[in-house]
Amino acid sequence: MGLYVARAVRDLPDEAILEQALFKDGIRLKEVHYSQGDLGSNVKWKLDAEEVKLSQDKKTVSFRQFHLLVEPKGRPKVQLKGDKGTYSRQTGLVNMWGNLRVESENGYRAASQHIVFDEKNGLLSTEDPVQISGPFFTLTGKGLFVDLKREIFKIHSDVTTIVARELLSS
Repeated sequence: MGLYVARAVRDLPDEAILEQALFKDGIRLKEVHYSQGDLGSNVKWKLDAEEVKLSQDKKTVSFRQFHLLVEPKGRPKVQLKGDKGTYSRQTGLVNMWGNLRVESENGYRAASQHIVFDEKNGLLSTEDPVQISGPFFTLTGKGLFVDLKREIFKIHSDVTTIVARELLSS
């Protein structure tokens, strides 16, 4: 999911047909609605943000009050909402903060206050508390590491797992 946020803000058009306002450090776009058809891997996505700022050197993109809908072909849709974020084109890091909520079409949810996505290495991490839930479980803990390429998922500490009774009696 973080990968799609990174691609969404990285691929914003240089000449957006949006209300643009120059500010002393770059360009500010208000009420951004941007979609991408296919990223080469059969993925569609739509990014809505209250505001997007592009630094004067075009190396940093920041966004506020964002909603990202990702539609991978043959997989469940995923929605990501948050208060703010930044994307560094130099480092490939996407930092997202504030009331982050992820929800998949097949019933999985995640929440945290801060998540960092390393686009170049396919890593997702945070040191903040996280909550992840699915149709039959809930996991909470502090800190998260996800390697999307190797499909490794770790919660660092204070882990609590709740499994639905139906699974225990099977």
